[in-house]
Amino acid sequence: MDSAYKPSSPDHLHGKADDLPQQADDGSEAKLPCGRLSKFETIITTHHPVLESLLLQLPTSAILNLYHASTYLRSFLGACPTAWSALSFRRLPVTRTTERQPSPASDSSSEVFNTRSSKPYALDQLLISVVLPFGTCMKCLDLDQTAVSGHTLTSSVLPARRETLQHLSVRGCKNVSLKYHILPYLNLFKLQQSINVPNAAGRTNHLALKSLYTFRCRHHRRRPYLTTSLLRRDSDSEPTHELIKICHGLEIWTDTAWCTSLGGRCFRRKEYFSGRGLNDAKSEVWVVFDRLWRSGNRIGRLQTQNPWTPTRRGQLWQDNDYGYEGEALGTENNTFTGHGKLTPTHLRQCHRKFIEGYKCHACGDQILERCEQCSIRMHCMGCRSILCASCSYSKPLPLPKAVHGSIDSAENLKPSSDSLWWAPNVGRSPNAMDQESAGGDPPPAGQMDATPTLETCCLKPQFSVGGGIALLGPGINSDDGCHIRTAPLPQGQGFEDAEFTHLRRSLEADGCPSKSLRNALREGHDPMLYWILFDTGGGQLSMCPRNLCNDCSQLSGWKALCRYCRQTVCFAHDLRGLKTRVCGYRDLSIEDRIMKEEMLSVAQEALKQKQIQIKTMDRITEYLQKHGTLDKQCEYELAVVTQLPTVSDDDLQEHEDETADSFTLPSVEGADESTHAFGFLPFKPTAYNQSNGPLNTKNIWRGCASFVCPEYRSVGDLRRKCSAVMRKCTECKVNVCPQCCEKTLPCDCSYCTVNYHCPNCFPEFGSEPCKKAEELERQRQEEEVELQKKARMLEEREGANEIAEQVGDFFAERNRESET
Repeated sequence: MDSAYKPSSPDHLHGKADDLPQQADDGSEAKLPCGRLSKFETIITTHHPVLESLLLQLPTSAILNLYHASTYLRSFLGACPTAWSALSFRRLPVTRTTERQPSPASDSSSEVFNTRSSKPYALDQLLISVVLPFGTCMKCLDLDQTAVSGHTLTSSVLPARRETLQHLSVRGCKNVSLKYHILPYLNLFKLQQSINVPNAAGRTNHLALKSLYTFRCRHHRRRPYLTTSLLRRDSDSEPTHELIKICHGLEIWTDTAWCTSLGGRCFRRKEYFSGRGLNDAKSEVWVVFDRLWRSGNRIGRLQTQNPWTPTRRGQLWQDNDYGYEGEALGTENNTFTGHGKLTPTHLRQCHRKFIEGYKCHACGDQILERCEQCSIRMHCMGCRSILCASCSYSKPLPLPKAVHGSIDSAENLKPSSDSLWWAPNVGRSPNAMDQESAGGDPPPAGQMDATPTLETCCLKPQFSVGGGIALLGPGINSDDGCHIRTAPLPQGQGFEDAEFTHLRRSLEADGCPSKSLRNALREGHDPMLYWILFDTGGGQLSMCPRNLCNDCSQLSGWKALCRYCRQTVCFAHDLRGLKTRVCGYRDLSIEDRIMKEEMLSVAQEALKQKQIQIKTMDRITEYLQKHGTLDKQCEYELAVVTQLPTVSDDDLQEHEDETADSFTLPSVEGADESTHAFGFLPFKPTAYNQSNGPLNTKNIWRGCASFVCPEYRSVGDLRRKCSAVMRKCTECKVNVCPQCCEKTLPCDCSYCTVNYHCPNCFPEFGSEPCKKAEELERQRQEEEVELQKKARMLEEREGANEIAEQVGDFFAERNRESET
């Protein structure tokens, strides 16, 4: 590695060749020189607190770059074990929305990384040649999503550092096997522990390892499994089951656990049982889940986010801790960096806050750690209330109340002969589907028909049997996918949904939470449009769907019903997500763009007026300083300036060249404030033909403002499609509901039948492009032609009748003459 390295930093940062540590005659290494070094090298090598703080705030990739910076630093860091105490070679998981991230162990540069990957076993060589010789006191090692070899890990790395290594993470390592690498290594120490063999120091515990992350590595099962699957040697359920038991016996915290929700109340257990078509209710289903499913063992915000912006989003692993590319950084117990670099994820407050100290808000039972689906679907994101497996359904379970406890920390994982150590004080196995025989109590009538009491507000997330969570829909990004994982969180700490908090405050103050909507409807079209797009109740709402309890779902003001299919329309996501159709309005995406452009133009015009006032007053002040009195021109300018509207600096933008997309709208907290904030915006009504100019406001048709579901459901939206057909005006593109179409019957001419016009854009009689006058004239002419035809036919018929009468008279006269 030394021969291949070419330093890229300036020469004045490195020591010269004469300053390098030389080999003494007796073979020992001479002391490192202190002369002719750069200031950076002198400071970090002579001040140990500075070096220690620097190493704790640098990621592993930066430490390797520092190691390669100069030959002097390479020799110094090689003799400094604290520099290698916490290393992370993790790679971010490859997704469709994120670019592939290279590992710090990769020997390919950033320019050629897309065309050339790292060499095989490059990470193994780095661990053996650099990390093991230098990291004699290594405590933490993260190898997530890397191609490290399991044989190298268990035969070289772990045996060499078993007395110091306290944390190891191999999540997603496909070359590390539970069956052939991890379990054989742990079984050796389990056997030594069982026979109490002391080591050289007199201790029976030969392993310093306290936490082990192995989720998604090879031979690790994620789907639920039956007890009979443990007898199959070719199944991944057996090594996963043994891993949990062995780690419990060795007091090692592992990221794999079993869900503690009782019986079929666990959604994953119920889906697996019904999907397999099992009929034996006495069978047991073990539900394996990832205990780090919220953060995925990734600490810190994304690169696109500001790491110092205070937020209350609930994503504590991003907001409360600082990291780089998922690796935790910082000193211990720092206000800005959280718990620091040396603390594993499961011991951080950003993880413990989600699982410790929770009780059911209905019955008061303490709640254990459970799987992803149970945590999300039994937790209300509106008021942050949490329910147990019994109270989260319409009918409770006939089970005695259990006293649960947390098993999060390694100190609580004590060896126990109890088979239910993972679900303490439950009294029966949560895996049993037949809770009736397990509890000995008769089931209540219709228990099988129990339904969950918590439902999503609109778009439902998609859960897989293996524990995956997917959100599909327009406007949903990766941050929204992280927001749904913020469950559960305590009440009263600012994690409640901003919209429901605003509605409850309005209900307490005014007695009606939907006052803002009623005021907007009463004030007119423009306040209604402003309320639809921007009056969110305070704060920026996430596009992530919310799971709501009965109290929150029955609260009025956050939803409406489609006028035709009676499905719920969520204001926060369906309406402000620009997906819903509203009678009297154009497509909400168009309305949003036009409103922002008009608000930006108003702000720019106010900025120009403010600049005119400032320049005029400066010129008048300068003239007064020179002459003492004002001439007629200055008096005129002063009179004009005093007549201009007063504009405060808070209403202006900092830059004149801002675009509509970057324009920041004012936050609105109530209905009165919403109307007041809207009052200074000179908007025009939307439901009329703007090309013809403004009309009389008394004669403008404004629509009924009824909400209708979108015409086409987006990908991932499994709700029933609405069959309502709304007409769209050809001129102003305003949507008109069927009932308004019936009340305002359009023109029945050939043009208006094909090209619909709303009442405001309906063309005048006889004007272009309406064809009604032409068709009426054509119809009149056709009727006249038809009447003329009928008159001619009548005349011809009368003439024919006269001729027939004359012929009849002639022959009658001849017959009389012949008779005589």
